[in-house]
Amino acid sequence: MSSEINDLRRIRALSAKLHQHNFRYYILDDPQISDAEYDVLLRELQNLEALYPDAISHDSPTQKVGVTWTPEDFVADKLPSVEHSVPMLSLENAMGPDEVRDWVDRVRKGLALGEEDADPLLTVEYKFDGAAISILYEDGVLIRAATRGDGMTGEDVTGTARTIRSVPHQLQDDSPPTLIELRGEVILKNADFEAFNASRSQEEGIFANPRNAAAGTLRQLDPRVAATRPLDVFIYGIGDQEGIDLSVQQNLVDHIQRWGFLPCPFLREVQGADALVEVYEEVMEVRETLPFDIDGLVIKVQGADLRDQLGMRARSPRWAIALKFPARQETTRLVDIQIQVGRTGALTPVAHLEPVNVGGVTVSRAGLHNPKEIARKDLRIGDHVVIQRAGDVIPQVVKPIDSLRDGQQVPFQFPDKCPECEGPVHYPDEEIIPYCDNLQCPAQIRGRIEHFASRRALDIDGLGEKLIDQLVTENLITRPADLYQLTVEQISGLDRMAVKSAENLLASLEVSKNRPFSRVLHGMGIPHVGERVAELVIDEIENIDALLEATEERLAEIEGLGEIIARSIVEFFAKNSVQEEIDLLRKSGLTLHQDKVEATGATAPLFGLTVVITGTLPTLSRDEAKQRVIAAGGKVVGSVSNKTDLLVAGEKAGSKLKKANELGIEVLDEEQFLSRISE
Repeated sequence: MSSEINDLRRIRALSAKLHQHNFRYYILDDPQISDAEYDVLLRELQNLEALYPDAISHDSPTQKVGVTWTPEDFVADKLPSVEHSVPMLSLENAMGPDEVRDWVDRVRKGLALGEEDADPLLTVEYKFDGAAISILYEDGVLIRAATRGDGMTGEDVTGTARTIRSVPHQLQDDSPPTLIELRGEVILKNADFEAFNASRSQEEGIFANPRNAAAGTLRQLDPRVAATRPLDVFIYGIGDQEGIDLSVQQNLVDHIQRWGFLPCPFLREVQGADALVEVYEEVMEVRETLPFDIDGLVIKVQGADLRDQLGMRARSPRWAIALKFPARQETTRLVDIQIQVGRTGALTPVAHLEPVNVGGVTVSRAGLHNPKEIARKDLRIGDHVVIQRAGDVIPQVVKPIDSLRDGQQVPFQFPDKCPECEGPVHYPDEEIIPYCDNLQCPAQIRGRIEHFASRRALDIDGLGEKLIDQLVTENLITRPADLYQLTVEQISGLDRMAVKSAENLLASLEVSKNRPFSRVLHGMGIPHVGERVAELVIDEIENIDALLEATEERLAEIEGLGEIIARSIVEFFAKNSVQEEIDLLRKSGLTLHQDKVEATGATAPLFGLTVVITGTLPTLSRDEAKQRVIAAGGKVVGSVSNKTDLLVAGEKAGSKLKKANELGIEVLDEEQFLSRISE
């Protein structure tokens, strides 16, 4: 069996290697091996495929007549999706020394350190301002590259990655790890960016900054375009791994340079908040002299045991943080302040500005948060103001420039009625944000329906903002459930909506009824409940009726939620209007339960057991395996811990298998798993 596994692994490695050489020869016109060497590799692959005909893939190099390449080999309507075996989580941000000191205090508390205990060892690295990438190697050969995407699923950018000069197609190591998923940042160095922009024609346009250029290039459908742009990659972390342990950052830094990647340009080991602040101030002084853009520092606690003890939030680890640099600032004029009404009824003031370039981005609008913020800053329409992009992302009005006032500036009066519906405005207890009381406010209705129909929620194709606006204006819908009562006659009577378009929309609505319960829950618009939190909830509470009865205490027990989210969910479902909406959605046929078979009680083979599924199983998909666990009375969770009873492991099991072995957790392959649940 081991010989067959090695042969199949060799087939994958040879296929990947030959694809890379074909790409360099036919597309880049830059071969790395001779024709004779290429023929030896191709013959070896042909011989192995003759032994294992079932292993021949449709895109094997042996299946391409003459090994010719055409644009169709690279260009598609969209990039294929890639599910990350280990989520590519984002980092919590600290916006200055005070916040990073708070983080160090939280780390000490999370590790139960006393006053006499030393601070944990931390590493500090540059936070590159580019686009995240995941690069997978098997037996040292580049197999796949993917973008971060939403952290769970990214886009396949293997073709582009192979054009990047600082990404080795094969790790320079005689004994490479069985599997290693390297994570890094794709960047354009400043000099390369300036030269690239200077070479572009007026019709092509120019990029605003190196980050945008790097991100846009990485997602090119045609890698031949990317090959003309001088991208680089700096590796900063790992995802999955087999046959190696790189949980210590210095070990990773040592390996990546030996493997052929660019060396890590900055790495410090420090202890304590004072040392972190010293490094922060040191790097701030040299930031503008660096050959590439950075927007902060990344700080990590060292040691797998300490990281496991600190754990994870829903979207970020507690053992790492991004210490952001102050935003670059500019001055402009505040032309007007307008009120925007959101789907929750919140009235948010928005500053309309004379357009100004801030850090490479043209800013014409900025958030003002709430009335107290406007009053605190004494902002007046007509003021000259200082603008910054907080965290280098969200534009903010910092302050007015009092010395430039000439008496023409007008103080802003916050309205006592909703500008959309004339409904009354109130301030909930302990809230500084005013709300429109009218649940039938058109702006709220539009916002709720837009969110419900969005791609991450019900993903209703053809239901855009303009059509939603028409449906609301014509009083055809007042809540998401009304969408499922629409008729062809009603829709086709709207502007630019013929009968065929109406029929297509109804077909899309019908398809949306089959979206998973987690998507419906996310689409309901519960405050603080995004896509990931909705998945965490339904992993523990399987249907809407059980969720309606859940208490704050029960919800707060779910890993990744906490008291604030739990309270928000309970308060949301306590509303009569929400309960009426749920009844209508139920009658319309939407999925309001986890799509699974109920366990058969204490006699079920996996009754009461907590199971983790990892890797690629030979015959079962991840969802199929999950449903079988549930049908057998077990509960499926996403991460291995002391509470895990079983790990079902397939190919590329990686770090979860390693942790399960360390904790002494029983591990089953697919055959053993199927045998267990059939008992």
